[in-house]
Amino acid sequence: MPAKRKIVKKKPEIPAEKLENQEDEAEISDKEEKAEISGDEAENAEDVEKKQRKTGVVYFSMIPPNYNVARMREYFEKIAPGDVGRIYLAKNKASKSLANRYSEGWMELKKKKVAKAIAEQIDNTQIGGKKRDFVSSLYWNIRYLSGFKWVHLTEQLQYEKEVERRRMNVELAQARRIAAHFEDQIEKGRNLRKLEEKVKSAGGKWTNFERDVEQKKTFARKPKKERKNTTVKTENTELMNMIFQ
Repeated sequence: MPAKRKIVKKKPEIPAEKLENQEDEAEISDKEEKAEISGDEAENAEDVEKKQRKTGVVYFSMIPPNYNVARMREYFEKIAPGDVGRIYLAKNKASKSLANRYSEGWMELKKKKVAKAIAEQIDNTQIGGKKRDFVSSLYWNIRYLSGFKWVHLTEQLQYEKEVERRRMNVELAQARRIAAHFEDQIEKGRNLRKLEEKVKSAGGKWTNFERDVEQKKTFARKPKKERKNTTVKTENTELMNMIFQ
């Protein structure tokens, strides 16, 4: 029996022009998708900028004792519900007690009108609360910062951190230089002692170095009584000369 031949179907060849067109279409679709994504990002950025323009920032020159970010938010959420944004409290470096650990603070509000109203109405008013708590008798000191945004605060904080970091680097470098100089002096002292021992063991003489210091001449002061008498005499003689001239 003759062997059966397998029939292999050839795939239709796609012309090169069609392949190029398909690749171009894929590239165009990718670019369109990227453009849509970038457009969405731009819209989101614009929305964020618009929201930031509407926001207002108030400044607290004094933070009540035992108050932290959570307590500040709870307090002002009762006054302006839903409008309280970010809060930053600066640590009080001069105080060691936990009650007075914050010295000043900033609070962001979603609307400028609300920020201005809080600064006008609550400034110089009592904090309130339980009468047993001594904080209730203290007064708020709030100021609205016109034209000030949260970005300005973050930039200022970053600048202060950078300044502090550079200052620390300078101090560390100075401390290292002092330590290196001290080590060099110790090493020189050891070498001098070894040299002194060698010279003395060989029967030589070793003269210790002494620094010559020129002292200023001292002037002997007159006693107080003599000085008073001389002043009186000079005044009397001047008066007598003026009268009898």
